Parts: sequence; structure tokens; C-alpha cells
Amino acid sequence: MKDTHKRSTPVLWTAIVAASLAVIVTAGVARAGEKAAKASAAARATAPAAGEEKDFAALEDLVYDERYQQAYESAVGFLKKYPAGRRAEAAEFWKCYALQRSTRDYGRAFDCYTVFLDRYPDGKWSDDARTEYAKLAKRLAEAGDPRGKAALDIMRDSPDDAEFKLSVLYALIESGDDALALDAVRDVLKTSKDPELRRQAVFVLADVEDPAVLTTLIEVAKSDPDADVRRHAIYAISNESEDPRVLDTLVSIMKSEKDPDIRRHVLYALAEVDRPDVVKILSDAALNDPDLEIRTAATYAIAEVDDPEALRALKVLVKDAASLDIRRAALYALIERDDVDIVPELRALALSKGGGSEERELRRAATYALAEVDDPAVDEVLAEIVKTSDDVEVKKAAFYALAAHGSPGARETLKIAALDTKDSELARAAVYALGDLLEEDEAGFLLEVYRKSPFEDVRLAALQTSISLGGGTSAPALGTMLETEKSAEQRRMIVWALADIENDEAVAILARVAKSDADKDVRRQAVAALGSIGSPAAKQALRDLLGGE
Repeated sequence: MKDTHKRSTPVLWTAIVAASLAVIVTAGVARAGEKAAKASAAARATAPAAGEEKDFAALEDLVYDERYQQAYESAVGFLKKYPAGRRAEAAEFWKCYALQRSTRDYGRAFDCYTVFLDRYPDGKWSDDARTEYAKLAKRLAEAGDPRGKAALDIMRDSPDDAEFKLSVLYALIESGDDALALDAVRDVLKTSKDPELRRQAVFVLADVEDPAVLTTLIEVAKSDPDADVRRHAIYAISNESEDPRVLDTLVSIMKSEKDPDIRRHVLYALAEVDRPDVVKILSDAALNDPDLEIRTAATYAIAEVDDPEALRALKVLVKDAASLDIRRAALYALIERDDVDIVPELRALALSKGGGSEERELRRAATYALAEVDDPAVDEVLAEIVKTSDDVEVKKAAFYALAAHGSPGARETLKIAALDTKDSELARAAVYALGDLLEEDEAGFLLEVYRKSPFEDVRLAALQTSISLGGGTSAPALGTMLETEKSAEQRRMIVWALADIENDEAVAILARVAKSDADKDVRRQAVAALGSIGSPAAKQALRDLLGGE
């Protein structure tokens, strides 16, 4: 039972200090009296609580010892003694439970549970009571007692009460009468307006051992008005792999269903069916369905099939699918499988020589895919692509794949490419790839690229990447770069790199740039950088600039 006493509002001590001594004394006496009264009340409450616990423990011992007649009598006496006690609900349940087992008078026990559920509809023991109630309702209905039939009919005739109805369904299954349980589940699926209850009823069917279960699931998968309920029914159907109707049903739903999301789930449900013609069905969908999303989903579903035939099917799709999207999806689906050494396949594809746009795109996809493969041979293959491929886009893809794969050899390959003096596009791509790979303390290499590269765009990329890494370049080094840098754009970037350093050396350099740089915008950026630093030295530099003007 919850404590309904509320705590007193905390006393405001500042008000007490301002009050008179007499008031303080009076309040103290009152508080002392209140404490004494509470202590006395607690003392009076302790003895009955201890007695209640002792009596309840004795009642439970009788139940657990299966001395049900004595347990029933003990529960009746307990409830007379503690009608509003903390254990009253549990004692009420055990009274019905013991009555049912001691007398076998199912009608009386049923009435007992009816009273309990009316009194404690949401109690701690209500789920257990509903289970026993449903079992007794079944027994009474079989014996022709109208109370039993009325209780079972409540699932159809009353407003939806999902929790109650589910407990009844599970109770019927536990009773061992699968036929009656199946009838009850069907009734819920046909009459309930609550889609969540119908979805749960689909789960309940999984526990019913009856050949008619599949028929019911097929009806739900094809006709339930709620897409989520149909989806769960579809996956439940796929668990009945041994029934020859399963494949025909799922294929039929694929053809008739208008909801593309449901069709997609049908494909993944098909992948769970352990039958030899599944791969053929999925391959046909991957090649021929008019919806690209469905073709893509069918391709990935093939990857989920635990059958060597699925591997062959994916290789065929990579080679022969008319759509680049499907060929690429098949490529990535192959990576997900454990029954193929994919590195040689990807290498051959990345180094292929086809001249069409789709072939080039597939080579790039194969190169990127190598980054997803956990195999030491990948770095060697990517380095080979960098050296031998005559496709610039594929080489750039190899740079980013090397960075993503992240092995020690990748650094060396990318550093060599970043210092390339023949191709600025590839050198720039290598710099950006290094930005994904290098740590902050390795940013010095990028400044080396900045100093050595003959290409303006590569130098800019190196500077940008170095700054983004936060490489801790010293203020004097950046000051030297400012003095020699001809590009205004790059000087602006150096200005903001100095702003990140925030020390007095950086402030002095920024003040000099703000005063004397040849480019007006660079000067303006230097002033803004000083403002962003906001240190005493920066504020003084700004005042000096005003005085100088």
C-alpha cells in the first residue's frame, strides 16, 4: 500500500530568525508533540503489520504444501482479520485458487475469480487470476454452463481490452485445447478493431499446434486492413516452411499486394523459407520486377539465403543484371556472405577494362566495396589499383577505400600520392583521404605537402585538411607561411588557423596582418580573428588598430 502522507513544507529559516523567541519556543513544542504523536501512531501500526505478514506467510505455506482446504479456510480468516491489509489482494487470489483445487467446484471458483477481477482489475495478481478465470470458463462452457460461454463470448461482444483478451488467449493455449484456442484467436482476428491486439494474436498463433493455423495466417496476410498485421502474418507464414502452400502463398501476395513495403517484407520472408526453389523466385524478382526498390530488396534477400545457389545467383546478377543499381546491390550483397572469397572477385572487377559509363561506375563500386572487407589482402589490392588502373575515378575511390580500411600501408601509399607532381586531381584526392586517416599529431605531413606541392589546389587542400585536424602548428610557422603565401584565399585560412591558437604570438601576427596585408578582405578577417580570441592582448591590439586609423 502506498504511503499517502505528505511531507510538510520546509520551514523558511530566515523567517524564523526574524520571529520572536516565544513563537520559536511554541513552534518547537508543537513540533515535539507532533513527533511524539507520529511515533505513537507508528508503534500502534507496527504490531498489526507484523502480525499480518506472519499470518500471510502461514497461508502461503499451506498453498505451497498443497493443503488446499486448509489454505482456503486460512485465506477466509485472513481476509476477515485484515480486509484492507497490504496482503489482502494476494490472500483473495489464494482463496480462489485454493477453492478451485480443494472442492473441484468450478462454478464457485469461477464466481470467486469474477469477484476478484471486479475488485482488482489492474492488481498485481490480476493476470494470474485472468488465466485461471479463462481455464474455468472453458471447463464450464464444455459442461454447458452458460457462465462459461458468456465469459468466452466477452472477447467478441465487449469493447477491446487487449491485455485481458491476450491473457485469455494464452490461458486457452495453456489449457491444452488447441482447437478451442484457435477458434478464439480467429474470433479476435476477425472481430477486433484494435490492430495491436490482432498483431499480438498473430504471435499467439505460433504457439498453437494445429494444421489450420497456416490457413488462418494466410487469410490475415491477404486481407487484414492493417499493413503491420499483414506483415507479421507474412513472417509467421515463412516459419511454416514444410508446408508446400507457403511458397505459393508468398508469391501470390507478391503479385497481388499493392503496398511496396509489404512486398519488400515478403521477399525477406521468402529468404527464411527453407525450400530449394526460393533462390529462383528471388532471382526472378531481382531481374524482372518493374519496381527498382523491389528488385534491390530481392537482391539483398538472396544474400540471406543459406544455400550455395544464392552465391551463384548473386554472381550472375553482378554480371548480367540490366540495371547498374542491381549489379551494385549484388556486389555489396556478396560482401555480406561468409561462403565466398570476395577479394579476387572485387579486384578483377575494379581492374576491368569496359568503357561504358555503367562499367566505370561498377569499377568504382567494386573499389569502394573493398574497404568493407576484413581481409589483409585488401591493402595490397588497393595499392595495385592505385598503380595500374587507368581510370582516374577508380584511383580516387581506391584512395578513400585505403583511408577507410585504415592499415599502416595505406598511409604510405596515400602520402606518396599526395606529393605527386604530375596529377593535381589525384594528389588532392589523396590529401583529402589522408584527412580521414591521419591523427592530429600527424598533421605536419600535410604542411609538408603545402610547402612542396606545385599545385595551388593541392596546397589549399593540404592547408584546409591540416587546419581541420587541429594539428597544433605553431604561430611562428603560420606567420612564416603568411609572409610567403601569394594566394589571398590561403592567407585567410592561415588567419583563422592562428585564431585557433589564441596565444600572444598569434595575436601579434594577426595584428600585423590586420594592419599591413595587401588584401583588404584578409585584413578584415584578421580583425575578426582578434575579436574571436578576446584575450587582453587581442583587445589591446584592436585598440591600437583604432588608434592607428
